[in-house]
Amino acid sequence: MPAQTPHSVDPQALQGITLGVPEPADARDTPGIGCGQIVQDLSQRAHKQAIVAFSNAGATVTNSDGGPWVLKLALREASMGLENVAHRRTDSPVRQGPPDAPDVNAPQSSLINGGNDHAQVVIDATLVREGEVVWRDTISGNARTAPCIQAYDKVREAMGEAIDVIRDRVIEAVRARTPAAGGR
Repeated sequence: MPAQTPHSVDPQALQGITLGVPEPADARDTPGIGCGQIVQDLSQRAHKQAIVAFSNAGATVTNSDGGPWVLKLALREASMGLENVAHRRTDSPVRQGPPDAPDVNAPQSSLINGGNDHAQVVIDATLVREGEVVWRDTISGNARTAPCIQAYDKVREAMGEAIDVIRDRVIEAVRARTPAAGGR
């Protein structure tokens, strides 16, 4: 078997499994991700990432909330750090400084936004087999960034990390409950 990178997956890990993945609930307090940005359809974007992640693992993925295997997700948080959550209409666009200034995309320290150098997404996940909960957890994904730089891209990156962890945990749970011969 070839070596896998942390975000790669065996394309046959869930071969023969039909997995229902209904659209995640958006249980965030606000659609704001911080830095004055709002993403109303983040749960739909999480749904698309989940479908791709599980399809890449070999599962037959449906939008159904019924079936032998169902993964229910709820998006709990998606933000760029507590100090950046408040919506501020006065946030100005980021501009690159003079040629000798550090790149705006590089990590930077800040006295005002100290410690807010990452995006975080929190997702509640519940795996159900034939109506019985077999696994439940709250998973976080993170992405490092300078405060308020590429907010949406970094939140999407953090969401992808959380979904990859969920996929890996679902693979473990399914393998533990399905015979090697493929009883689905």
